[in-house]
Amino acid sequence: MNDGIKPIRRVVTGTDAQGRSCVIYDGPAPNVNANAFKKGTAMTDLWVFHTCPAPISGTRDDGNLPFHFEPPPAGGHLRVVQSDTKPPDYDPAKDTFIVPEHPPRKTEGGTWERGAQNLYTTRIHKSETLDYGILLSGERVLLLDDGERVLKPGDTVVQIGSWHGWGNPREGSQMAFIMMGASFDD
Repeated sequence: MNDGIKPIRRVVTGTDAQGRSCVIYDGPAPNVNANAFKKGTAMTDLWVFHTCPAPISGTRDDGNLPFHFEPPPAGGHLRVVQSDTKPPDYDPAKDTFIVPEHPPRKTEGGTWERGAQNLYTTRIHKSETLDYGILLSGERVLLLDDGERVLKPGDTVVQIGSWHGWGNPREGSQMAFIMMGASFDD
């Protein structure tokens, strides 16, 4: 998929020394993570904020920071995820990315996961985040304990710390996510 990653144009505005609005960055987002967790999925981080309210002055590039799946605990990030479609000749017997479903366990970054992953379906996972996911192009399937929901361009998911996974059985996709730090109510 490395050659098939669609660059995301990122136009970042700011204020110049005279107090006028201006463009600070305009070009392909630099923080592209090809195959961040599994082959066929690219994650492009466009911006990260570590606290809320977020600082909004200066010329630093908060979209070119080290990759971390989870957002900062008191902040968030904007990310676009590009996923390949499952080809008609997909053979699960040859898929070296299969992780069977297993009891929940916490990852080093703090995300909980239950496996059930293959090359074209993410692991079942949940994180202490509030996520807004907006499908930009293609088709994506949201996998939940109570079933599947097929998403089309423009559809939006508000993910509130629940178990979920993602699949692309019929069509590849690009989906924007705003992930913000949150906490589970126990």
